[in-house]
Amino acid sequence: MACSIVPLSDRPDLLPVVAGWYFQEWGNHVAGLKLLDEQQRLEVFLHGDELPLLLIALDGEVPVAAAQLKFHERTERPERLHWLGGVYVDPAHRGRGLAEKVIAELVVRGRALGVRDIYLQTEADDGGLYRRLGWAPLESVQHAAGMPVRIMVRSVAADPLD
Repeated sequence: MACSIVPLSDRPDLLPVVAGWYFQEWGNHVAGLKLLDEQQRLEVFLHGDELPLLLIALDGEVPVAAAQLKFHERTERPERLHWLGGVYVDPAHRGRGLAEKVIAELVVRGRALGVRDIYLQTEADDGGLYRRLGWAPLESVQHAAGMPVRIMVRSVAADPLD
């Protein structure tokens, strides 16, 4: 599948689509959170090509995947500045390497913006996709929603340009 990858700031009309994905996948499990809250939370990504950054993969004009490079996913460790998050692929398009493509583009753009290390949290204790893409496990912690998550890191400062 040939796809293009664009920042949300280039396609603000897709904000409701991405918010809907995120709300269905994660937000509707949070008591009191509404779809409008998710849409408002994503407005921080509606600026130029700078951090925080939300990228969307498009198959033609159809949005099929998204991911974010943002600040301070977990505030208890403020020295861990840059975080990968919101990695989502539309169910009809899974298994085609789209998450890997969007993450790779985020890494390239983040590195160009001075990012050195990228952290993430995942429910997959073995790291799953992220381990395969170069993230290393740091620790296991409790997520605010109560489940255990694995914190991982990848140094991108020395990565060869993709």
